[in-house]
Amino acid sequence: MIEVQNVSKSFNGTQILKNVSTVFEEGKVNCIIGRSGSGKTVLMKSIVGLHEVDEGKILFHGRNYTDMKDKQRKEIRKEIGMVFQSGALFDSETLEDNVMFPLRMFSDMSEEECRERANFCLKRVEVINKNKLFPAEISGGMQKRVAIARAIALKPKYLLCDEPNSGLDPITSIVIDELLHGIVKEYNITAIVNTHDMNSVMEIADKIIFIYQGQKWWEGSKEEIWSTDNKELNDLIFASPLTKKIKQYI
Repeated sequence: MIEVQNVSKSFNGTQILKNVSTVFEEGKVNCIIGRSGSGKTVLMKSIVGLHEVDEGKILFHGRNYTDMKDKQRKEIRKEIGMVFQSGALFDSETLEDNVMFPLRMFSDMSEEECRERANFCLKRVEVINKNKLFPAEISGGMQKRVAIARAIALKPKYLLCDEPNSGLDPITSIVIDELLHGIVKEYNITAIVNTHDMNSVMEIADKIIFIYQGQKWWEGSKEEIWSTDNKELNDLIFASPLTKKIKQYI
């Protein structure tokens, strides 16, 4: 569980986050949604410490990450897996070595143990017999799978994903959604997914947090979202003619 308590963040005098509070629940896919520039990416980066908050607290299972020194934070960072929007694989490293990277850096495993764990994670995301290939030799969807394998290599308690379906076709997006959802449930991870993809939200979200102009404007389940009277949320969700028609029949 990750708790965000009254978090505010400004850059150069412009307030981006305004007194945001929410709880990201364990064993669930918690989706952050909002328009571009709403502050959702700043919120995610603040949670992992890439941005220092101006006010408020961020707690990982009751541990106050905001007030920790670097050494203490490093211990929590070992518990966090990250999937970046671009995948962020190392082009000069094989797929196997990409997954081994956090194991070599943060664990006490031998080289053989690291390799065994990396191979297990690659198989878990259904990347089979491609260990020695390089990122440029595989598709974008498969690169995202390898990024997920790397993110789970250290058996994280927390999994943070920034636009995991960005740049993928609809079919591949569904595959990635199912993979993430399965891993979260299998390992009881606290997952936060930052996304524009409302199809993805409706498929895998257990909890939805809507950020509007830097504030938490709404939160609830994907079932509750269909009946909300929140104007700004409806403008985001039901912007297309297809989703407007769907709502007419609910």
